[in-house]
Amino acid sequence: MDTALTTSQSLAHTFITPPGKTILLYGDKSIFPLSLTLAAHAISEGNSIAVVDGCNRFDVHLLTRFARERNLDPNFFLRHAFVSRGFTCYQMEQAIAGRLPSFLRSIHSSTAMIFGLLDTFYDEQASLREVRQILARLLASFEQMKRSGISLLLACLELNVLPEERNQLFATLKQGMDSVYRLELNEQGKPRMLEESVVPVKAQLKTIPLSTLIAVKQSLPDH
Repeated sequence: MDTALTTSQSLAHTFITPPGKTILLYGDKSIFPLSLTLAAHAISEGNSIAVVDGCNRFDVHLLTRFARERNLDPNFFLRHAFVSRGFTCYQMEQAIAGRLPSFLRSIHSSTAMIFGLLDTFYDEQASLREVRQILARLLASFEQMKRSGISLLLACLELNVLPEERNQLFATLKQGMDSVYRLELNEQGKPRMLEESVVPVKAQLKTIPLSTLIAVKQSLPDH
C-alpha cells in the first residue's frame, strides 16, 4: 500500500541515516531537481556526494542556488559534489560497478546517486539479453555496496518504451531496491511523493510452485 511522504529534507535524512541502503525515486521529471535537493541537504550536513549521470540531468546551478538561499558558501557545495557521466549501458556499468566504490572511499563518502540508469539500457544497439545481464550484475554490485555501508539513490523517469520487453527492466530494478518512492503530480499540478511497497525478488521466488521452477529449468537450453 502506498503512503505519502512529507518533505525532501525528511527523505534526505532517510537516505543518509543509517548508511547502507538502496532507494529508487521515479515518476515525473521533477525527480531530478528533487534528488539534487536531497544531495544539497546531505552536503549541508558535511557529506560528499558522487553522482553517476546516465541522462544528463545534473544541474550545478541548483546546488549553488540552494546554498545562496541559505547564505552558505556555494563553492563548498561544488567541492563536495562529484559527477561522472555515462552514455552507454557499458559505460554505466563500468562507472558504477568498476569505479564508484573505490572513488567513494577516496573522498571518504558513503552516499551516491545514479541518474537515469535505465535510459542507456533502452538503446537497441545493446541486445535485451545483454542489458538484462548488465542489470543483474549491477544489482549484485548494489548489494555489495550496501554491505560495505554505501547508500544509493537511483532517480529514473517512468517510461513506456518499445519493444515492450524492455519495460521489464524497470520492474526488475524496483524489485532490487530497499525502498521505492513515486513522484507524481496531483490535480492541482503540485508534486506529491508516495512510498510503494517492495516485494523482494527472494520473496517472489518463494511464492512460485516447485513444479513451475522445475518446468522452467527443463525448458532452458543446455550450454
